[in-house]
Amino acid sequence: MATVDCVLKLGGSALTHKSQLETLRAESLRGAAALVHKLHGAGQRRCIIVHGAGSFGHFQAKEHGIASGTSARSADDDNLRCGLCLTRLSVTKLNHLVTEELVSHGIPAVGISPFGTWKTSCKNVIQTGIDTVKDVLDSGYVPVLHGDCALDSEQHCCILSGDKIIEVLAKKFSPRRVVFLTDVSGIYSCPPDTPGARLVDSIVVGPDGNMEPPVLSSVLPHDTTGGVSLKLQTAVNIVSQSHGTIPVLICKLDSEAAERACLTGELKEGEGTTFSFAES
Repeated sequence: MATVDCVLKLGGSALTHKSQLETLRAESLRGAAALVHKLHGAGQRRCIIVHGAGSFGHFQAKEHGIASGTSARSADDDNLRCGLCLTRLSVTKLNHLVTEELVSHGIPAVGISPFGTWKTSCKNVIQTGIDTVKDVLDSGYVPVLHGDCALDSEQHCCILSGDKIIEVLAKKFSPRRVVFLTDVSGIYSCPPDTPGARLVDSIVVGPDGNMEPPVLSSVLPHDTTGGVSLKLQTAVNIVSQSHGTIPVLICKLDSEAAERACLTGELKEGEGTTFSFAES
C-alpha cells in the first residue's frame, strides 16, 4: 500500500461557531482549504481529511439522544430515527461545504459519509469503510470524511466521532503524520479559559498508555463526541499502537504553525502540542 502523507483532522470548533447552531467559520474553512492546496503543491497528494461536526449535528444529536440510542429510551423508535435523520442532514451539510471549498481551491476532494459502511457494537467500531477510502485515495482523489451517526448492533445507533475514524485510519494506512487543527494552539494543562492554564508543548505516552504530564479537559453540554478527552485518547492510542512511528501533532488552524506541522511534522516551542512515545 502506497504511503499516506498526512491524515488531517479539521476540528469542528475550528470550522464552526460551536455554540451557535449550524454557523460556519467561513474564513477558517478557506484557510484550511488553502493549507491543503499547499500540501498538494509540495507533492503531498495522498492526504485524508476528516472534519468534526461542530455546530452541525451536535444539537440535533443531543436533543434526540442519538449517542445513547435505544439504551436511553423505551420504544420511541420513530423519534430516534427522526433524530438520526436530522443529525445526518446537518453533518452532511457541513461535509458538502467543506468539500465544496476544497474543490474551489483546486483539490480533487470527494466527500465520504461513514453512515452505512462503518458500524458499531456498544459504540465500538466493528466494521469500517476502509476499502472505499483506499479506492478513492488510489484513484487520485482526496477523501473527506466526517463525524457521523452509525448503526449500532446493540443500541440501534450511536455517534461515530471523527477522532475514532482517525484512529482506525492511522492503524490501516500508517500515515507519515496525523495532525489535528483546532481553534486553540494545542493541549493545555487545564481548560484554556481557566486561570493558570498553560500550553503543553510535549506529551510523552508511556507503554501503558499513560500521559506525562497529565491533562485536565472539559466538555461542552451539547458535545456528544467527548471533546478534548476523546481527542487526547485518540492521540495517545495512535502513538502507543504505532510505538511512536506515527507522530501526532495538535495546533491552531489559523496559524503559521499549521502549515509546518502538516508539511514537516514539526512544531516549535509555544506553537502546539506534539505526542511522542517513551520506550519501557
